[in-house]
Amino acid sequence: MPSVTAPPASPAPSEKPTPTARPAPSPAPDKILITSNADFYKQSYSAVPNVDPSSWSLTINGLVSRPLTLTLDEVRALSAVEIMRTLECIGNPVGGPLIGNAVWKGTYLKPLLDEVGIQSSAIRIKFEAADGYHTAVDLKFIDDPRSFLAYEMNGEPLSPEHGFPLRLFFPGSYGQKMPKWVTRLELIDYAHEGYWEGHGWSDTAQVKTNSIIDEPHTGAMLATGTIPIYGVAYAGQRDIVNVDVKIGDDEWREAQLLHGPANDVWTQWSLDWTPPQTGNHKISVRATDATGFTQWAAAKLLDVFPAGSDAIHSIFVKVVA
Repeated sequence: MPSVTAPPASPAPSEKPTPTARPAPSPAPDKILITSNADFYKQSYSAVPNVDPSSWSLTINGLVSRPLTLTLDEVRALSAVEIMRTLECIGNPVGGPLIGNAVWKGTYLKPLLDEVGIQSSAIRIKFEAADGYHTAVDLKFIDDPRSFLAYEMNGEPLSPEHGFPLRLFFPGSYGQKMPKWVTRLELIDYAHEGYWEGHGWSDTAQVKTNSIIDEPHTGAMLATGTIPIYGVAYAGQRDIVNVDVKIGDDEWREAQLLHGPANDVWTQWSLDWTPPQTGNHKISVRATDATGFTQWAAAKLLDVFPAGSDAIHSIFVKVVA
């Protein structure tokens, strides 16, 4: 029978420790944040593949007039672009960490699609990756001048975990639809069911309007005084036009916004708060996008399935003297 160790005795009332407040969060960032490669979230359905760059190639075929196969050197020799882009996982829980913003280097995809000549019978494009992953999207999502193939991340070659040697981006979608380690783009005339779609996840997987409180963290013990509250909001292709913060039973208050260079980049928001009294406080955030949609639903456990979440993120803090 395992031995049992008695828990330490609780302190007498006079010995109860006094909660200690930590310093207020640093002021809100004054420029768009870039997530480091080390801190950027990593998701895959299987193991990270070991790709040999000397034998790897990208093929674009199927319902095209001129199939194309490119080596990595040939991809890198194409006209290059550097693009800041936010990426979010469809399974990111409300207020979760599965979102990041980076500067990606690569080449635009549309010139390659124009080069192969998509046939009129094609309605979708199927993606295959070196790890065996596969998915597909309607042509309207990928046949966009902003779609691109990336081989660098924040000035460094893609690491194996982040998709070496090549990963795919196009506007408005969650990461589920934009494979890492991509090897093949096939134009098709049928409804292909991808891996995650076969497990019940959305087939369109378009980013929902969401906002996150980065600081302070839930459970924080804060000193009285001015407390900066800030975070990010993101809506895929839609612009974030307003972010509001609610504290306790107060009215919603409009936050200041710092926009990225394009809608595909998260918007940072901030608000300074001076608590009127000590005690426990609930802080919530909601975003409004350019279509007029405003977040309204309260978060529920596992509410990201099957299409992501636009529920309101809330945290709880305690203000002490």
